[in-house]
Amino acid sequence: MKWDEFGTWGRRIADWAQDYHLTVKDKPVRARTEPGDVLNALPATPPEGGEGMEAIFADFEEIVMPGITHWQHPRFFAYFSSNAAAPSVLAEFLTSAIAPQCMLWQTSPAATEMETRMMDWLRQALDLPAEFQGVIQDSASSATLAAVLTMREKALNWRGNQEGLFAQKPLRIYCSSEVHTSVDRA
Repeated sequence: MKWDEFGTWGRRIADWAQDYHLTVKDKPVRARTEPGDVLNALPATPPEGGEGMEAIFADFEEIVMPGITHWQHPRFFAYFSSNAAAPSVLAEFLTSAIAPQCMLWQTSPAATEMETRMMDWLRQALDLPAEFQGVIQDSASSATLAAVLTMREKALNWRGNQEGLFAQKPLRIYCSSEVHTSVDRA
């Protein structure tokens, strides 16, 4: 696709997304596919060339959508809801369009400073003390990792990162068998 076609497809996909959210309540919550249905609907070998957007969008509707569990469905109560409010979708669209790399201040000053301000707003909304600071984690898994690393460092009197872990005392985390898989990975 060339950029001069982007607007047409952007509008079509925006209309599709709006219709999806307005009608998601009428869809089955869980996918009605069997294991292997989506895999077998995809070509076994990679394409030799690109396809047009009509074919790509048709594959999306005919192959992908039947295999989707609808997390935005009003009767979906598993796990956690995802960020699909209309303003969030549009924000993701803007973020995708500029594709910033928000790793640190130098790579994206605006993202770093916006996150700093938003975290302070959150602190104020929660009525936390002024010295409270934090960062936004991109997932439950990375938040768990940050928490486990912090626990480890606190237990080691903040020496694990500086001195390495080999000579440190062994550590344990106690949790139930119902713990999120991110705890094991962390």
